[in-house]
Amino acid sequence: MTTLNPEVEELFEEQGAREASAPPARTIVVETTAAVALGGVVVAMTTLFPHGESAAPAVLAVLIVAYALAALVRFDIGLGFTSPVQLVFVPMWFEVAPAMLPVVVAAGLLLEQVITVLATRRARHPLRMLSSIPDAWHAVGPALVIGFAGVTEPSFADWPIYVAAFGAQVLVDFSVVTLRGWADLGLKPDLQVRVTAWVYAADAALMPVGLLTAVAMVQAPAAVVCLLPLLGLFAVFARERDERIRQALQLSSAYRGTAILLGDVLEADDAYTGGEHTKGVVELGLEVGRELGLGSRALRDLEFGSLLHDIGKLRVSNEIINKPGKLTDAEWEIIRRHPVDGQEMLSRVGGALEKVGAIVRAHHERVDGGGYPDGLKGDEIPMESRIICVCDAYSAMTTTRAYRRAMSRADAIAELRRCAGDQFDPQVVEALIRVVERTPEADAPVPHLRLAA
Repeated sequence: MTTLNPEVEELFEEQGAREASAPPARTIVVETTAAVALGGVVVAMTTLFPHGESAAPAVLAVLIVAYALAALVRFDIGLGFTSPVQLVFVPMWFEVAPAMLPVVVAAGLLLEQVITVLATRRARHPLRMLSSIPDAWHAVGPALVIGFAGVTEPSFADWPIYVAAFGAQVLVDFSVVTLRGWADLGLKPDLQVRVTAWVYAADAALMPVGLLTAVAMVQAPAAVVCLLPLLGLFAVFARERDERIRQALQLSSAYRGTAILLGDVLEADDAYTGGEHTKGVVELGLEVGRELGLGSRALRDLEFGSLLHDIGKLRVSNEIINKPGKLTDAEWEIIRRHPVDGQEMLSRVGGALEKVGAIVRAHHERVDGGGYPDGLKGDEIPMESRIICVCDAYSAMTTTRAYRRAMSRADAIAELRRCAGDQFDPQVVEALIRVVERTPEADAPVPHLRLAA
């Protein structure tokens, strides 16, 4: 079953609504700026390469249509996508004058938008369709390399030039995409690297086939039509991938819904364990995870693990959980089983919650190996479990119960530091202290913090 990075998953979920809606003013400014800048580059290249010649208008028309058809075969990935356009784009290097290459590519992309709207009736705002113009920035890199090299016909002897052209394509495209994503949506460059890396890998894999097509077009310009069966095959793969992604999104939503439902069941069973305490651990745990630099997937597991860390207590009677006096040895044994019981319950759900079950099982382990149920120590304990352990203790110490008053923030921090290295991971303790000390004392014991996306 396909699984998605949570950040990429969020981008997928937003994509459909984003395409159908009118772009905000900021997007219009960013896209207009990118399009105007591209126009300026085209004008400059006209001056740099004044003697460049393009193929006959009929050949250009065929290339534009072929490019549009290739662009229709779309493999979406968050805000970006890849299409087998490299199959047609490489022949364009030799059939289109360098200065006109971005223009011809933009024409192909605009035609693809028109075909998509007419053939599929998929809603797309007209202003969003104009983003096809700055999408043609990737043509600038090869146009410059081919223009300066003076290449007019494909030859395998010139392969270093073609490698340089592809490198320039990736460099220019990634630079412009990163700037547009940052200026428009505030996307971090590292996320865009993860999203687009396989896009460029696909382009590199298709480039040799595109070069063979360019060689064939020297003798028979209509040879580009031979790419149509291959594009049809890619279209089948694209549809199957879209279906797998749709199923993955539905499954992820089901896991989140199941986790929230189980949390609600726990809260209904015991208002403190499943309510105030659990919510405090979730909120504080996520902020500590961010402080430690956890990735989005680990933060999602941490969120689910924090929400469900006490789910095994559903098998413990409320008389034991809320007993004001000292527990007997037999009662302690029942309590100490709740991490194992929690894992068993989540393993029955399976999928993403099965991994969360391992985190739940280990949330009472100690870094010195003296915890339960398995006596794990140090790095044997999942980082998410170590975070939950510290946040669980801090929340418990700073929350008033029927049988004791809450500790002050200072006393709770002192206790965490005293136990760091034995019960708690010192790195996690210091991260938690940095988080809570950024919160005004009036908001203590546990700040209200944003949840993971």
